[in-house]
Amino acid sequence: MRNRILIVSILLFVFHSLYSQDMRIDYNLVYKEDSLSSENVTKKMVLLIQNEGSKFLTEKQYSLDSLRSTGFTGFAMGDPDFYVIKKGQNTASQYYFIFRDTYKLTTQPKFDWKIEKEVAEKYGYKCQKATLNYKGRTWEAWFTQEIPVQEGPYVFKGLPGLIVYMKDTRGSYEFAFSGLKKTFHKMELENINPKPLEVSYNNLKKILIDYYNDPFREMKSGNIKAKFKDEKGNEIQPDFREMTKNLQSSLKKHNNPIELSDAIKYP
Repeated sequence: MRNRILIVSILLFVFHSLYSQDMRIDYNLVYKEDSLSSENVTKKMVLLIQNEGSKFLTEKQYSLDSLRSTGFTGFAMGDPDFYVIKKGQNTASQYYFIFRDTYKLTTQPKFDWKIEKEVAEKYGYKCQKATLNYKGRTWEAWFTQEIPVQEGPYVFKGLPGLIVYMKDTRGSYEFAFSGLKKTFHKMELENINPKPLEVSYNNLKKILIDYYNDPFREMKSGNIKAKFKDEKGNEIQPDFREMTKNLQSSLKKHNNPIELSDAIKYP
């Protein structure tokens, strides 16, 4: 009997050690920027789980943040979409990169998960289904207790295992597990430059609408020097009115956020 207990204890210790350490989870994200279009956007996403919390971001942005953590000061392009840092039990900070500034919105999202009886094997793991209504969308999720971390893509977490798949019933967003790595480049979670400005949702909404109304204000005032050239490389005077019109059209067209109930209603 003692030997049996010892074996079980060893197995539990190994299992806990395997998944209590830091890890990187990869997801494929497929989503619609325009809810009226059938066109999808695909991005590779990364979820970093570290002792102090987690960080969800595009793979391209992860590469840039990794460079910054090594002291890189040169120019490199990232992709800051869907940037979220989670700390503690229920705190999530979402980051918005608007022109030269970065804004940080910290909330305590509440997830009223409903765990279903349905089970299935996905990505080589035994999974169980769960459903959620959150900010205007109904979600179907699959989680596995074989990876016992209460984490998932974007702001989502709180199930008794890793969320390996999520899809909203409108067919606008889909997160699919694509791999787990125990060895990866670790970094400070918030190594963002410039330093984010903390805002409330109402402040953020005003900032986004102000940007929509006059997106090239800094350039027009001369606070930011920028040169515009034609196809032949000749310097030209920019048509800010036309540029503003095109950008406003794009912002309206791509107004299908995950938090559907928080969608900005542009003028």
